[in-house]
Amino acid sequence: MSRVESDRKLYEDLVRRHAADLYRFAHRLCGNAQIAEDLVQDSFCEAWRLIQSLRDPLQARAWLFQILRYRYAHAVRDRSRRVQPTGGAELLDQIAEEPGQDVLDALSNRELLQQALDALEGHYKEPFLMVFLDGLRCREVAEALDLPLGTVLSRIHRARQLLRQSLRRLAESDGVCGKVVAGRLSPTPRQQKRPL
Repeated sequence: MSRVESDRKLYEDLVRRHAADLYRFAHRLCGNAQIAEDLVQDSFCEAWRLIQSLRDPLQARAWLFQILRYRYAHAVRDRSRRVQPTGGAELLDQIAEEPGQDVLDALSNRELLQQALDALEGHYKEPFLMVFLDGLRCREVAEALDLPLGTVLSRIHRARQLLRQSLRRLAESDGVCGKVVAGRLSPTPRQQKRPL
């Protein structure tokens, strides 16, 4: 098999295995579905361009997340120079399809969570999302961000504290105190069982 064919096969495997995780992470970073899709697409374009620099295919996930983080930093810089419209109708349709939840409550909860996440500084937000949204172990996050494990653990702890405070404050100011799960920023049961 030629180098180009093996690179293409590796790239296709990376897209198939990691696209959904990258999208979830990008969406929580930026809070906008269209921007998240663009970030993921840009990240995969960059990954294809740099595919030969991937030394260890077992570290591909961390490599892709690193590319996404750089693309996000560029998007934030560029976005500060432009006004972005919001996609309200699309979000309402998506929420209306969720069974057992009032549309206004669901929309309010999502908006409050995204506002709280947006208020977090990047050095708290990134490790938090990588663990709680993407299900990475803290050691994997430490390697991906090139940080000591203790620093990652303290940043995740601090992010949880800041999110709780922010969600409570936002919920109180919006008058939905009892409807938002502001005090529960715990890992999923699957994540609780996993070692660091």
